[in-house]
Amino acid sequence: MTAIILFIVGILLAIMLHEWGHFWTARRFGMRADRFFLGFGPTLWSIRRGETEYGVKAIPAGGFVRIKGMSELDERLPSASVAVFDPDALSADHRRIAARLDEGATSVPLVPNEAWDRARRELRTRGVRDELADRIVDVARARAGDDPTVEDARHALDVCAAELLPKDDRVGSLRHRVLRGDEGRFFHDRPAWQRAIVLVAGSTMHFIQAIVLLIVFYAVWGTQAAPVVGQVVPETPAAAAGVVPGDRIVAVDGIEVDSFDELSALIRERGGIEAEFTIERGSQLIVLLATPVMRENPSTGETYAQFGFVPDGEDMTLTDAVRATFVGESSVPASMVYTVRAIGQVFGPEGVGAIFQQVTGDAERDAAGAISAVGAARAADEGTAVLGIGFLFILLASINVFVGVFNLLPLPPLDGGHLAVLGIERVVNGFRRLRGEAADFALDPRAIAAVALPVIVFIGTISIALVWLDITNPARLPLE
Repeated sequence: MTAIILFIVGILLAIMLHEWGHFWTARRFGMRADRFFLGFGPTLWSIRRGETEYGVKAIPAGGFVRIKGMSELDERLPSASVAVFDPDALSADHRRIAARLDEGATSVPLVPNEAWDRARRELRTRGVRDELADRIVDVARARAGDDPTVEDARHALDVCAAELLPKDDRVGSLRHRVLRGDEGRFFHDRPAWQRAIVLVAGSTMHFIQAIVLLIVFYAVWGTQAAPVVGQVVPETPAAAAGVVPGDRIVAVDGIEVDSFDELSALIRERGGIEAEFTIERGSQLIVLLATPVMRENPSTGETYAQFGFVPDGEDMTLTDAVRATFVGESSVPASMVYTVRAIGQVFGPEGVGAIFQQVTGDAERDAAGAISAVGAARAADEGTAVLGIGFLFILLASINVFVGVFNLLPLPPLDGGHLAVLGIERVVNGFRRLRGEAADFALDPRAIAAVALPVIVFIGTISIALVWLDITNPARLPLE
């Protein structure tokens, strides 16, 4: 149960960091990101900080950040003064006050107290601190006079905000949000390179998490082959030369070695050639002569030089852990390549057919096949029970790599699909510029939706099938 809880926490953290990547980069580039939520469905809890609402929804099956301008239905905010002294809002004020006082609407001031109260609230929703919002409104109200016109009130609020807000005119700054609203802040208002960074930021956070998880795993639990003899293979040059377990090979032909990889490289260069091996045995240095022999790998047909010992393992240093994270068969780059191949296999015709054959009972469950989040939680439980907590780090790192790569597939509604749309629009507009035409081409949202809908249905169907399999016929890790 502890492993499952830690696994769930790790997945929720991965989701939040994915969304935070989008959120942080969007905010850095001045875009308006007004909602940051974990989950979907009904809202369980939320709080507003500045212009953004943060919260948790009932179904923790993901998360989202709403960046204005990514939907065709999004409406731009005008400046705070225009929003506050909007004719429709003022008319509603007049009717409400007149009804309360049982008087005609013409007897109500053009700019009533309710409008100034609304100005305070509007400034706060745009991120202005309470004290500063009150000060701006109080000064503006005094400057506007006792019975100002709407234009006088609007002008006074703009002037006071310009005087009292920090002198920062960057797009998305507090000053910009109050005085210019959403001008230049929608997603498609920003340069293409900024939009691309925002789109890839989610997957980047998954790759960063995988890197951190693997570094911690290797540094705490990882071992690596050392130039230390763990076992001597009989009838080999090492056995003939008198090598014994525990010997550390420190040099070959006078070339010092610090790792097993360095030793292996020197041995490969000396196949069939007599070499001088300097060995540290206890407190003594011993020099042995031996000739590595050439062997053939029966499965590949390749030849290699063999000295004849199985290396011992030693704990990794932090430097070794970082190297193993970025280089080697179990590194993050290698996992990314493997993930691309695995996605092609799982979502290809044969992979999809195999999944549905397993669902119908026409095929046995493949222990090495795809699993859902339910199966991953079960794997976290089984693997941690047998292999220890380090297995959880490996599992979470693998999941983060998978999600990061999968999310970059060029298919709407994935982030990679949005990147593909951005790329297509840039290429087309580049050709239009060369021809002297307006570079205003944009893909029709209906065409994008026509691609996104079947993708959602396809991925959703596969996901449901995998959840069903993981509940009714779970795959078992080959741990025994």
